[in-house]
Amino acid sequence: MECEACGSRNVARRRVEGFLLEVCELCGNLQGDDEATARVEEIRHARARGFDEHVLPLVTALERTGVVQVTHATGGNLDTSESPCVFFRLTRGETIHLERLLRSIEFSNRETRLRWLIELSLQHVLVYILRPRFWKRPQEISADEIVLARGDLPVLSSNLRRDLELSWYRS
Repeated sequence: MECEACGSRNVARRRVEGFLLEVCELCGNLQGDDEATARVEEIRHARARGFDEHVLPLVTALERTGVVQVTHATGGNLDTSESPCVFFRLTRGETIHLERLLRSIEFSNRETRLRWLIELSLQHVLVYILRPRFWKRPQEISADEIVLARGDLPVLSSNLRRDLELSWYRS
């Protein structure tokens, strides 16, 4: 087998981030299943930006709006009872874009296990926080609830990507 990027014949089948792919030993190019390759690239991109793999699809979907700048995001931490959340700022047209984003989240709440909301915080500048509502103090959040919240992240990102293509979001 030849590397699609550099032509080297030094390609080995290896497990990368849990996926079985062909890896060029010369240039590091990944090839094989397109979905698996894309997921590995997404995981690597998340790490490079300081995000964990659980939250990157949602971060990517939010940034596709063209008006969201993500400042911090986490997929949660089971050991410290930290729930998944995304901190972001809007770069322009806050009212209308926030309304569209809130509508998308509200539609997604019909499919998520937990209720997600956007809070506003003042941290030298206005920062929005997208997070699940647990109705309890943070130290009382269980690892199972954090896993539930993580399970909602793909729903939120998929629905937002879908909504970005709809006329009510684009108008």
